[in-house]
Amino acid sequence: MDASGMIVVLSEASRVLSRPSFQSLVANGQIRQDELSSTGNFFEAAIVALKNTPSDKIQAMFDKYNDELTGHLNNFNIHGNTLDSFRNAQMMVGNLTTIMVKSGLTA
Repeated sequence: MDASGMIVVLSEASRVLSRPSFQSLVANGQIRQDELSSTGNFFEAAIVALKNTPSDKIQAMFDKYNDELTGHLNNFNIHGNTLDSFRNAQMMVGNLTTIMVKSGLTA
């Protein structure tokens, strides 16, 4: 995956979190509204940071962490269960933020 691919993937993940099925987790008391909102906000911050970062820096990050990033993305996508998908989204964005910091990028 490259920088543009990751931006597309993160944008889609952010959009998925705005679906009614995720809001129903809040309504059912399975998660709090601030959990859902902050997860979406972290995705948006990562997208902005990636868009504002030179592609060579992003590519260096992907060269080093691509397997890890792809693994989290796959876990997010494979779950039919909305709560499991949400938890994987939290792990994915948390891991991405950590990787970006390790790579000298800020989210």
